[in-house]
Amino acid sequence: MNCSEALRLSPLLSRLLRQLSANASRGAAPGDDAYLYILLIMIFYGCLAGALILAYTRSRKLESKHDPYHLYIESDWSRRARLAAAAPPDCEGAEQLL
Repeated sequence: MNCSEALRLSPLLSRLLRQLSANASRGAAPGDDAYLYILLIMIFYGCLAGALILAYTRSRKLESKHDPYHLYIESDWSRRARLAAAAPPDCEGAEQLL
């Protein structure tokens, strides 16, 4: 930093300090933070909706794994496969067991 920049920097910083102190003494106008409030509420409801969707999809996955109908179908198909594998191919009664 050369000398000319230091001479320009001092008035710039003092003007910035005066502006910041004037803004602080004025205070915030009522409603200046309304956008922040709206943003926070939108984030809150977005997270709530995401959590509900995630919880619902996980519960449906768990429910479908232990559903009695699905367990019956799975056991029935595996039983048929075992009987078909155990029965000789020329046995006439094998089809009746299935």
